[in-house]
This record gives sequence, C-alpha cells and structure tokens, in this order.
Amino acid sequence: MSFISPLFLIGLLGIALPIWLHRLQTHATEREKFSSIMFMEQSQQRIHIRRKLKYLVLMALRILFLLLLVLAFTRPVFFVAPQAAVTENTTHHVIVVDTSFSMREGNSFAQAITEAEAVLDTMEPDDIASLYSASGSVTLINPVTADPAVIEAGLASLNPDNGRLDIGAMIAALDTLIESSQANFLIHFVSDFQQSGQAVRFADMVPDVINGRPVSLNIHQVKVEDVPNWSVASIEVTEVDQVRVGLLNNSEETQETEKSISLAVNDVVQQTLTESFSAPSGGVTYLTFNNIVFEAGDNRLDVSMSPNDSLAEDDQRHSVFDNSPPAPVILLTANPDSLAVTYITTALETAPRGYEVQLQNVNGFDPRVLQRYPWIIVDDIGSVNDILAQELRSYIDGGGAILAAVGERSAARSTLPVGNQPISGGLAFSRNTSYSVQRVNTSHPALDRAVGWNNLNISRVLPIQATTQDNVLISLNGDLPLLMEQNIGLGRLLLLNTSLDNSWSDLPVKPVFVSFIAEAARHLSNEEQLVREQTVNSFLQLGQSGGAAGQVYDPDGNRLLSLADTTRAQNILLEQTGYYRITTLGGDVLVAVNPDPRESDLSLMPAQALQNWENMVATSAGAAGTANTIAVSAVEEEPVSLEIWRVLLVLLAVIVLMESLLGNRYLRFTTGNS
Repeated sequence: MSFISPLFLIGLLGIALPIWLHRLQTHATEREKFSSIMFMEQSQQRIHIRRKLKYLVLMALRILFLLLLVLAFTRPVFFVAPQAAVTENTTHHVIVVDTSFSMREGNSFAQAITEAEAVLDTMEPDDIASLYSASGSVTLINPVTADPAVIEAGLASLNPDNGRLDIGAMIAALDTLIESSQANFLIHFVSDFQQSGQAVRFADMVPDVINGRPVSLNIHQVKVEDVPNWSVASIEVTEVDQVRVGLLNNSEETQETEKSISLAVNDVVQQTLTESFSAPSGGVTYLTFNNIVFEAGDNRLDVSMSPNDSLAEDDQRHSVFDNSPPAPVILLTANPDSLAVTYITTALETAPRGYEVQLQNVNGFDPRVLQRYPWIIVDDIGSVNDILAQELRSYIDGGGAILAAVGERSAARSTLPVGNQPISGGLAFSRNTSYSVQRVNTSHPALDRAVGWNNLNISRVLPIQATTQDNVLISLNGDLPLLMEQNIGLGRLLLLNTSLDNSWSDLPVKPVFVSFIAEAARHLSNEEQLVREQTVNSFLQLGQSGGAAGQVYDPDGNRLLSLADTTRAQNILLEQTGYYRITTLGGDVLVAVNPDPRESDLSLMPAQALQNWENMVATSAGAAGTANTIAVSAVEEEPVSLEIWRVLLVLLAVIVLMESLLGNRYLRFTTGNS
C-alpha cells in the first residue's frame, strides 16, 4: 500500500484531541443534604462503571472518524497482484474473434469458436491470453489472464451482431488496446476474411511494433471457398401505389434461382410474387408490386425473400415511405391578397415535402395555437405589434422557428420586432444601381442546395445592423445583410432582408426562391438531418437547437433520449436493425436500419493475399527485433492499482451516524431522560 498525498498523515496528530477531551469529562455527583446517613448501607457504583464504558466506545468512534478522514485525504492505493506474470518465455496470445454480420452465415461462427478454443490448447505454461471481439468496433471481452478457463467463458458469451468489420480499423484499435502488455504478441485473428473487409491500403492491416516488441499474426479462416448469396438490396416507392424491390446477386458467378418475395406494409402482407430469374455477379434484379395501399404518415415497408439461403438475415429489408399529407404551416400576413402570399404559398405547395399554408391575419392572431406548429412564416415582420412580438419570441425560445421577411411596414420602424435588429437611416433605395450578392454561406442547411443567388436583381433593402446574435448567411455589397439567422433559446429566426411581393427584388420569380423556401422549411422544421434509411453502426443525427423537441426509441421500444436532450445536437449510434422512432411536435418519424450491404458479399480474400499479410507482419516484426535486439527478461506485469478512498468516505458516513446516535443516547442518560 502507498499514499498519493502522504503529507495529510500529519492530521493523525488530531487523534489526541478526543482523548484529551474525554479525560476532562468527569462525572460530578450532585450532593443532597440529609439529616443522617449513619444507618444506611453503602451501595456499589455500577452505574458509574457503565457510563465509563460508554465514554470509551464514543471516544473510539471519534478516533476512528479522524483516522479514516485523514486516510481519505491521503488517498491510499493498494496494489493487486497481476493475474499473470511475464517471463522471457511468455507469449501474449491476443485472440480476436470476428462477430460481424457475415459471421451469421451457416456454421461460420460456431467454427470460429472452435478455432479460438483450439488456440487455448496450444498455450504453454508461461503464456497469457486476452480475448477481443471485432465488428463495428473492437471490444475487450477478457483482460490478460493465464487461466484458459476464463477465456473459454468469454468465448461462450460471444454472438455475431449486425455490424461491419473493417480490418484496418480493427488493427488500429488493437494497437491502442494492447500497448500496455509487457509480453511478445501473437495475434490470433479468427474470421471469414471477406474481401469487402480488407483495408484500402494493405499497410493499414499491419500492426505496429508495440513498445519495441515484435508482433506476430496467425490467421484462422473459418471458410475456404466463396458462398453464393442473394440479398434484398433496395426498396423504392416509384408511384403512389407502386413499389420496386431490388434483389442483389452477391456471388462471383451468374446465379439462377426461384424466389418468393413478400411485401408487408405496416406488418400486413399485401402481395407475394414468385418468379424465376438470373443475374450476373453483382447484378440486381427488380420486381414491381402494384396497387399497394399506404396509410397516411410514415409507413413501414418490410420485404422478405424465401426460401432463405445460408445467410438468412439479409433476405429481408426495412424501409420507410412517408405518405404524410401536406404539413400545415401558418403564414402571418396583414394582407391575405398580396403577391407575397401568392409567391410563398406556391413555393411551399410545390416543395418536395408539400405544405398546406394556413393564412392568419396578423391583427387579432391568437398566439396560443403556435405550439401546434414547429415553424411559421411572417411575410412582413414589421406588421407584428409589440405584444405579438413578445409571444413570438417566447415561441422561438421554447423550440419553435420563424421564417420572416421585411416589407413596407418594416421600413417604418427603427428596430425590427422579435429579432430586435436596429435599422439605421430608413429604407435603402436605389433605382439606378442594383445591389448584388457578395457572399453566400453554402454550408448552411438552408442554402447548400440552392443555386442562383448571384443572378438576383435587388433594388431595395433595409440598412439592418446585424447584432452579435445574428449569423449573416448572405451578404450584399455595402456590407448589407440579405439573409440572417438568430438563435433565440432553443429556436431560431431566419430573416430575409427583402420584400416577397416582387417590388424590392426579383427573388420571388427566380427558380432559386422555390428551392430556398423548400430547404428553409426542412431546416426550420428540423427535418433536414433525418435520413430515413440507414445502415447499422451509422449515426442518427438530430438537429441542433431550434428543432421540434421529442424523444427517440430503439426498435425494442427503449427510450434513448429525454425530451430535453433531443433539442440539442445529438448523434445516436444505430446498433440494431429495424425501426427507430423519433417523436416530434409534428408527429412520429421513423428511420429504418439495415445491415451494411458489404457484409452480404461473402467473397473471400485470396489465399495469397492472406499469406502475404502474415509474411508482411512477420517481416515487420523481424526487422524491429533486429533493430532493437529486444529480449523480455523476467519482467512481471505491472500490478493493478486500487484506490479505496471512496470506500473510506462510505465508512465515514456510517461512523458519523453511529457517533451521533451514541452521543444522543449518552446525553439523555446524563440529563436523567433515560
């Protein structure tokens, strides 16, 4: 045992304090006057003895409290003996078992466990071993040990998952995980060794020489020949009632087969097609399902193929089709018959998502309905009075979003409502010289797909002064902003510094206007980052602040994020196949997750490539051994340090409670209340 902060041991001198205090505590018996005591017998003072014993217990608790308090501050560390000693004859067997999706094929995984168990039989008495699983990531199953039974128990706990194995990434992870060991390394990699898992650069599959010690590689291949395999590669809704399914031949040769393909919509099988077909290596055969009926909103599409081949798990696929009606969005305006309303309505109704514009007069608008909508539009922010401006700001602060433009009413103000941007000098106006776009932030989600901003003719804008909270997305000559975004609490305000009635600029009649409105709508409704069909081990990217709040559930129905968490930027690792559900103000959103299609290609790395891999690792190890002339001599694995200060804190809490109870009991006794 040692101490991290031994100077605190000086505090042990404080133990003398409770000893000194207890010696000062003598019992003074009250004397009462009495006429005569000559005829009374003297009694034994048993009560005094019991009190003295209680003093000692109380004193012991107080001394123990001070002792543990000092020890907690010194942070004692115990060193646990290592599970295995390393000598000059020790080899560290690093057993890595492939648990990726392709290992579900046939008896591949059972064979892998058998190969790994056979490695344990070759261990010498001085050898040690550790166990790792490799799929989308490398996971330590059993740390280094000299007991093969421990590794066998770890092997029994392994099962193939749905991830994809990248051999280069696996080797890089192993270099970090095993660098603290003191022995020479012998890596046993047990896998099917798919061609698709090979690193782009062959050198990335060669382990580093860790801590100056050579590394050897033993390849244990569970399959020796390619296995034919069909998989469901794609599901596409081509028409309102039509679905096209792609079947992929993952084999090295042309394959002929007869399959029955079933299409289920929301867990109800609508059609089954049985056809004979053939496809060349890597070829896709398409089947079309007609007269399919979809429900409103998100529909779960599940395609299954039978009879199953040896990798049955990729004979099915999940997809999502959004058959939602046009999403409602409020358009606040002071003039429902204006051209601005016409242009905005047309752009939203023709957007790919489709929106239903609900006109609301800005005068007399009831702000209580705002909570039903993830975002709204204001055609002229200057028409908003101070009371409504406060309500709109509270709406944004709670997670809502607003797309607003300026107009004639904005020009009459010195400060714009909601965003509080100051206007200097009134309306900027030029009939002879048009303003031109100088800079566009194409990395912003509302602008990354819109092309044509430089072709605008702009004659009138407001001399708005951007605040420190404003992010200028499009700027004009003269350092004037054309488009700004301001984050307010959990939401955001997107402000366009031009009128939408075609009197200040020709933006509303340009093609860029339709694409901008569509992308701005996706951005403000927080839909722009949700990819509806993803692969295992990818990330579900939830929007940054300002999107509609919600919760995320995995395919088993377990909640992954709380309501507050989903209003902030979150990346959720998708580890399961099936449907993830995200609840928002606008309703439920589904994301379908499938295995990586590269895992369905069961083509193996050539035998010569595997041999070259082993040779390259051996060459690298030999060169390092010659250069460093390393010999491991009677070195022991470093003992494991174990800090116990947290345990001491728990004991301190218990002692304080016991001291308090005992002290109170003593106090009642001495005052005659017991």
